[in-house]
Amino acid sequence: MTVTILPTNEVRDRIGSLLNRLRETGEPILISRHGQAEAVLLSMDRYNAMMGLLEDREDELDTTLGQRVQEEREAYLRGEGRDFEAFVVELGP
Repeated sequence: MTVTILPTNEVRDRIGSLLNRLRETGEPILISRHGQAEAVLLSMDRYNAMMGLLEDREDELDTTLGQRVQEEREAYLRGEGRDFEAFVVELGP
């Protein structure tokens, strides 16, 4: 996949043709300001696909976390509970 890098002033001057290019190629366009990356232009199809993947992953993590919390709750009710801080550390960031 090719990534085009353009400064903000060029994006401003060529936005119409850049949007057409996005629709045709689907390739993202990186926007820079003062030589630093600031934003990325994506086609709606690419954006929607990425958001779908992200939402699916978040759902997986929520389900996994929910299952872990339920398991710990059941262990606590059986008298096998443990320190909450240890559980949180085990879960990680």
